[in-house]
Amino acid sequence: MINLLYEPLPDYVTISGRRYGIITDFREWFRFADMIHDGSLSDREKLSLMTLYLDEPPESVSTELVRAVFAFYAADALDSDTDNQYDGPDDDTADAQPLCRPPVFDWKYDAKFLLADFRRFYGINLLDAALDMHWWEFRSLFAALPDDSQCMKRISIRSTDLGSIKNDAYRAKIARLQRLIALPYEMSDDEISAVFDIQ
Repeated sequence: MINLLYEPLPDYVTISGRRYGIITDFREWFRFADMIHDGSLSDREKLSLMTLYLDEPPESVSTELVRAVFAFYAADALDSDTDNQYDGPDDDTADAQPLCRPPVFDWKYDAKFLLADFRRFYGINLLDAALDMHWWEFRSLFAALPDDSQCMKRISIRSTDLGSIKNDAYRAKIARLQRLIALPYEMSDDEISAVFDIQ
């Protein structure tokens, strides 16, 4: 965990004991997320593209490289209150229980709400080409958006467990809202297997 108030934000990842410079511009990490979710790219192509985020990447793509890049994307070194989007190989809960839930936020599909919230609450125009913002600074600001922001409202609605709502009318209202703002989601073969406990 780093202290954002006085420690410099990282511009490198460590792989096999060696530091590799990494792209820090927040816009590039939106592209990274799009690339990871792009069904038209093979896993091999995604791994190859992932190395472009590093200065002078290693010759071969290792599990350690993938974990380091995803840890940077997830901003793992920020405090535990940061809303990490990635439930990947380093997630300790991954082995404990399969994660078969739809996403609650998507940088691409929720972009207009993200733009509006940053303008409204921070006075930041994310479309300003001159804006120089580290990905982790962006993630910190995103995590700190107030509950009445459009982004946090959408996350709250999408993540609400309908089974926990006792009032029928309120449950129906939330279910309707969930359908209205649902994100496109297809379960992977691994997730389907986990649901049915297929090995």
